[in-house]
Amino acid sequence: MSGTKQYTLIKIPLKELIQHNFDVSISRDEEIHKEYLVTQGASLLFDQIERLRRRELFHINELILVTAKKNPKQENDLRHILNEGFIYNGVHYNRFGKSASQGKDGITAFVCDDIFEELYMITQMDIEINECIISKYEAQRCLTFSSCTLIKDYMPEIVIVGEYEKVLKNQLIKYVVEREKEFTDKETGKKRKYKSREIEEGYKDLKLSPFDGCGCHEREFMEIVSAQSGLDYNAIGAQIRLPFIKGYSVYVPFREILKEWGCEYITDIYGTKHDINKIDCIWNISMFKGHRLFTEKYGDNAWREYMNTVRKYKFKLGITKYSHHTKNINKYTRMNFQYLQCLDLWNQKYIDFYENKEIENYNILDDENNGKIVNLAKYTTSLFEKIIKGDKFYTYKFMGLTDTGNHAPESRYLEAALVNDIMLKDPAVRHFIYGKLKKSIDEAKTGKIYCSGFYHTGVGDMIGYLQYAAGLEVKGCLGERELYSGNFECKDIISFRSPLVDPSEVNKIKIARNRITDRWFGHFKEQDVVMFNMYDISAPQQGGADFDGDIFLLCDEPIVIDAKIDKKIILDIEDKLTVKPKPYTKENIVEYEVLTRDNRIGEITNAATSIENRYTSDEAVRKLYSDYSSLLRVFQG
Repeated sequence: MSGTKQYTLIKIPLKELIQHNFDVSISRDEEIHKEYLVTQGASLLFDQIERLRRRELFHINELILVTAKKNPKQENDLRHILNEGFIYNGVHYNRFGKSASQGKDGITAFVCDDIFEELYMITQMDIEINECIISKYEAQRCLTFSSCTLIKDYMPEIVIVGEYEKVLKNQLIKYVVEREKEFTDKETGKKRKYKSREIEEGYKDLKLSPFDGCGCHEREFMEIVSAQSGLDYNAIGAQIRLPFIKGYSVYVPFREILKEWGCEYITDIYGTKHDINKIDCIWNISMFKGHRLFTEKYGDNAWREYMNTVRKYKFKLGITKYSHHTKNINKYTRMNFQYLQCLDLWNQKYIDFYENKEIENYNILDDENNGKIVNLAKYTTSLFEKIIKGDKFYTYKFMGLTDTGNHAPESRYLEAALVNDIMLKDPAVRHFIYGKLKKSIDEAKTGKIYCSGFYHTGVGDMIGYLQYAAGLEVKGCLGERELYSGNFECKDIISFRSPLVDPSEVNKIKIARNRITDRWFGHFKEQDVVMFNMYDISAPQQGGADFDGDIFLLCDEPIVIDAKIDKKIILDIEDKLTVKPKPYTKENIVEYEVLTRDNRIGEITNAATSIENRYTSDEAVRKLYSDYSSLLRVFQG
């Protein structure tokens, strides 16, 4: 982010602490040499540390990150530091917490004793916890860890509304059932029972939260956030960070819309009426993660007391990301193997040759035998060919030349070539281009080929959102199987979301426009925000997505659209079921920490790759592969 303050801090592996018996003394030179000194952007947590120490510094001594990925051999040592902490350069540090993303990387934050108690209570917003779902609460308490742009001298007037839910009747889906089965042990001859997970297909009533994680704001909010983020345009979307608040807010001229509907006031979920002329943001309880905590303690005064605590600790509004203008976005995006393997890109001519060895004179390099994947890759290979042939324009672009003139050249090689293009023939420059080109060609072989389209951040139907907030009938402005984006023609499009495991997650859907979108959402044009409808399961279909900042690749490439595989959507119908609350004790926190040290997303997607890329004409085996892929999608969720 433009203008974001940068800090240094220590990130040290557990093995280093073990080697020094949890009492480490290390010089700054050693920290640099061992690459323990890392850089991180500003955050709400760092801002609180600065406030507590009453001075501004660019190195955070008070907090240390410890990396300890899942390793049974180190489990006892991990438990030791989680219970007892460790000493670093004469200062004792105790386990403080970890964000959701840190948990996936096996990282935990430790804070020095001097500020530990006070800082912990600040992140708890003065509410001590006796019992909770520890994984969920820890992720919410540690939202302050996120790097973000801190907006100074501005806190918007926020209204919190409830979360709208609806039921979609009789949706034909695939889902997982668990059955008890029996087998005979070959060694003992005894019958044994086991539980088998199997895929079934049928009609289910599905609960949908069409605005899960998103809200809206007025123009002043957009202008202030954009200006303080150093942007030369008004970003319509912003991902929000405040204590116990996470979500994506998008600009909607709601004062004008609500007045036209005859609404002068909005009543929040706590029963308080608000004049719409004084409201800057309408957010909901799916954004306000602390709703239950504050309501349990303060009742209908929950939001008032929350804001009093925000002011008490002088918290600033944090923006972790914002929408981008299309002038800064490439209109073609590189695909990946996950996306491609979930499409029907088999070459039927090659399959016919493979299955019938009697076919003669088959030449896979003959253009007449090109399959869909070869034709899809031609845009990419033509770029490589232009560079190889010495086309200066494409060579400069490949070396990193941007369309906007306010960016410095990416490398000294490009800078030299721009001064005098004879430098393109210099051996060092040619070697640089060759290395970069070879890497790109190798990556293209593994699916990184360009397709028309780019990533968008998803939000719900904002007309429906305002109708719910105003207490009106909730209809929205988009119909079933429709999206709204100002960047594509009204036609079918493909929406991808990572990580992608199963072909049913590839969403073929229509870009729609109408009188309402044209009037109220023209500002979506030329920014990477897409609006989903509230009448289908497009978001749950795509890896259980919500709208707190999830991104979707919208692709209008005809070959990709035609390659969509028609497979029933697989959903985890127990996705929102969760574990029971436990006492919030050190013992239970340590158990949570030990169990959440790794990320199996890569393992699951690799397993999916081994299945999706196998060709068979045997229908029984095809069904088996399809069911395996569906199971992996549920495991991924």
